[in-house]
Amino acid sequence: MARRWMIAGALIVLALGLSACSKEVSANSLEVGDCTNDDFTGAVGEVDTVDCADSHTAEVFAVFDVDGDDFPGTADIQSQAAEGCNGDRFSEYVGTPYEESEIYTTFLVPTEETWNEADDRTIICLAVTQDGSASEGSVEGANR
Repeated sequence: MARRWMIAGALIVLALGLSACSKEVSANSLEVGDCTNDDFTGAVGEVDTVDCADSHTAEVFAVFDVDGDDFPGTADIQSQAAEGCNGDRFSEYVGTPYEESEIYTTFLVPTEETWNEADDRTIICLAVTQDGSASEGSVEGANR
């Protein structure tokens, strides 16, 4: 009987450990320091986050909102994201100016639909490798 409880207890601990490795969150719930292996193609609703010490392809290094009542257009949102992600926010997190870094960025931006229907104004900045390959460890303070 005691052995059954030990096995059941071990299975519970294993399940809790595995669930801590990956967690699915809403894209707009991503926070600075979250890492993921999602590829962000198409509409992004849910994102699987992983521990940054493990292999991952992207790390959130900044999150900020843009102002406005009317959707400014895709090109303008992309421009605001590039300006907001590739400047001080990047260098403060990584420790190196974007222009001198081997780390690249991509970003999640509101679409016209999410802007109008969900009041989405959030831009999420992600650090990535040039070729999209996986890396291990956080880029925070990496100075590269």
